[in-house]
Amino acid sequence: MTGTVTEITALGADATEAAGRELAARLEPGDVVLFSGDVGAGKSTMIRATMRELGVAGPIPSPTFTIGRSYEEPGQTAPIAHLDLYRLGGLEGEDPGLLAEYFGPDRITFVEWPGEAEVELSEMATRIGRVAIDHVDAGSRRITVGPLRPVKS
Repeated sequence: MTGTVTEITALGADATEAAGRELAARLEPGDVVLFSGDVGAGKSTMIRATMRELGVAGPIPSPTFTIGRSYEEPGQTAPIAHLDLYRLGGLEGEDPGLLAEYFGPDRITFVEWPGEAEVELSEMATRIGRVAIDHVDAGSRRITVGPLRPVKS
């Protein structure tokens, strides 16, 4: 994810989790990774595996109904935030400080359903990455991991 696009076909949840563990090795504080894909494609599965690899030991519930969750535990690589913007759709008309606590140069942030907010979210990152997960068939997914690109300030 540092310079090239990686595309894999994941056969089942175990392969999606393996892709998440591989992603974790490339991340550093300040990174924001935007996840897109259909409902049930495996976004949360991959994010949970990435978070586990980064040291999150406790429960990792979906942030769908809370918009975001923060994780700061001993042994983590960095503080981590996991957001799900499905219910927001975009950030226009929202309080600019709504998501501020989930971003920063000291933390790694994962965003599901970034939608129309990609530009605003990019502005809160040191580096921005994108992951797309698409259904191939009932048991397999195509996972496309883009490079982490520095955000121009």
